[in-house]
Amino acid sequence: MVIYKAENLGFCYGVKRSIALARGEYAAPVYTLGELIHNSVIVDRLASEGIRAISDVSEIDCGTVVIRSHGAPAESIEKAKAKGLHIVDATCPFVQKTRNIVAQKYAEGYKIVIFGKKDHPEVIGINSLCGYTADIIDENYDIERLKGYEKVCVVAQTTASAQKYSNIIDKFAKDRLKTVEIFDTICYTTQERQSEAESLSRICDKVLVIGDVKSSNTLKLKDICEKRCTAYLVSDVKDVERIKFNADDKIGIVAGASTPEELITEVIQYMGNNFTDAQNEEFLQAVDAVGTNGKLREGKQMKVTVTGADEKGITVNFDGKLDGFIPAEEATLDDSYNPVDYPEGEVLDVILLNAKADGGVYLFSKKKVDKIKEGNKIVETIRNGEVFELTVERDTKGGLLGHLGTYTVFVPASQIKEKYIRDLKPFIGKTLRLTQLEINDEKRRIVASQKIILERERKEKEDVFWTNVVPGVIVNGKVKSISGFGAFVSVDGFDCLVHISDVSWTKFKSIEDILHVGKKYDFVVLKADREKGKVSLGYKQLQKHPFDLAVEAHPVGSVFTGKITSIMSFGAFVEIEPGVEGLVHVSEASNTYVKNIEDIYKVGDEVEVKVLAIDSEHKKFTLSAKACMPELPAEEKAKPEKKDTKSRAPRKKDVEKDAEAEWSEDAGNNPFADLLKDLEVKK
Repeated sequence: MVIYKAENLGFCYGVKRSIALARGEYAAPVYTLGELIHNSVIVDRLASEGIRAISDVSEIDCGTVVIRSHGAPAESIEKAKAKGLHIVDATCPFVQKTRNIVAQKYAEGYKIVIFGKKDHPEVIGINSLCGYTADIIDENYDIERLKGYEKVCVVAQTTASAQKYSNIIDKFAKDRLKTVEIFDTICYTTQERQSEAESLSRICDKVLVIGDVKSSNTLKLKDICEKRCTAYLVSDVKDVERIKFNADDKIGIVAGASTPEELITEVIQYMGNNFTDAQNEEFLQAVDAVGTNGKLREGKQMKVTVTGADEKGITVNFDGKLDGFIPAEEATLDDSYNPVDYPEGEVLDVILLNAKADGGVYLFSKKKVDKIKEGNKIVETIRNGEVFELTVERDTKGGLLGHLGTYTVFVPASQIKEKYIRDLKPFIGKTLRLTQLEINDEKRRIVASQKIILERERKEKEDVFWTNVVPGVIVNGKVKSISGFGAFVSVDGFDCLVHISDVSWTKFKSIEDILHVGKKYDFVVLKADREKGKVSLGYKQLQKHPFDLAVEAHPVGSVFTGKITSIMSFGAFVEIEPGVEGLVHVSEASNTYVKNIEDIYKVGDEVEVKVLAIDSEHKKFTLSAKACMPELPAEEKAKPEKKDTKSRAPRKKDVEKDAEAEWSEDAGNNPFADLLKDLEVKK
């Protein structure tokens, strides 16, 4: 029989924290609002210490109430405050993160969707933050029900199945709702344990899942294992005694995040005592450098003594009789090797490079040990959240692995980027910027996140962007793509839109004639709405208006030849410059009387005109063709007499005109003028 133990066994960080907080020194009596964690052993132990679980705040009137690791409904917390109770919030930080997201997005008008179990205390508490209006879903949820919502926010119970949540995320991606924000809120330790359980279930005949029947994350581990092998829920060592094992069984051991270490130890000891031929795979993998066959193992860290040094490297001796050599390129981290720095007799820390002697000489690396020491120094500087760099060495189920000194660094897949990463292979050999989530000095293990850094930097970048990108500001952006309604422009990594109406002052066939994908241009910000995440830019507003160009080229008094673009009853419009026209009024169309302008002009004719006036406020040009024509004799340009073909009664206005005519000196019907017309007057 072979026994495989999962690496992650025992309490997770959130459970350890909640138990520690519950055991603090507070005003008695002390209560937990609901069972602190889903493990009856721990709950009973806390009760024996005087920390009793209550189901509702109405049951108590004084003392301290500890909010359980799953969180509590908002109204319960408010009720506790109203009663004046001392409140200790032991909500798991990962659960609190989900609660903060839901509260914020609900306030912004989002429809909340929670992937999880509706009767789980964590989900109930989260749902309370949106007035219990959330849709509680599983992987079979019909996304069509969300079609009527403008904005949707999707989160997951921290102990939910990562695989099932991934499946529902795929559904959202394919359905393309208007605005959907999906947050990966599954706890990274939950994902690690689920990943380990799946891996063990692939190679084991039976898996023992240690934990409480009430524990959601424990039950999910059992569900995962049952898909590929036989899985047993073990809440007590007596449960193991009832299992029938075979001599050739491969047994896996996993545990929920709220399972006490003493129960895990008890189960492992039982297996060891009753199945003496069982082997611990972890032990087999952690054998010292010298194996049972007495041979050296590559990678062993050891001490050697310098016997000599030259420009090629350092000659060393170990175990009192074996020779070794440190090549010059393996001597220092910064390639600053100098033979005089290594006097005979100095003891060095090195790592064995070859398990078999090459020509009787073993090769060592001092540089690798120095790198480990340097890494250990860095570990001491990152405990408060400082950023550090890590070169990814390999991928594993559920994340990426690398080393920082003597510590193994694990980056869960959910913590690599802001969006969940499925294919981890491209990250091998790449350098990540990380911040630690958990440091386990006993196991020499660090869990780290790049996602937190990216989220923080994005938030800072957004704050700077929205502070500076306001209407009227000129920005430089690169054209990313062009559609039928405008051009999408990237400004400091943010997508902005130049609507087709803001591309040019003049008509154009295609936006590509003006803006080219991949090129950078200056734009002016027209609108900026942070809430909607939209920025409207203008390109034409930074270009000279065609009217202004026309004014410069054709000032008042200038003469030019233009083409008639359209004819109206009151005159003809002439193109001055592309997109700019001027009016030739019918009265300025010719040096002779024109009754109908279409009698002398048609669209497309070229005509010489003079600029009479410019109205800059209304962007109008007044033109004259008559001003460019020679003066004609008065009789040629006189208005032809209008013949009245109908007899009608004289109008008052006509009578007055006739009266005036009677007294006109040159009127033909003046009697006094008739008497004098033949009289010769001598001067």
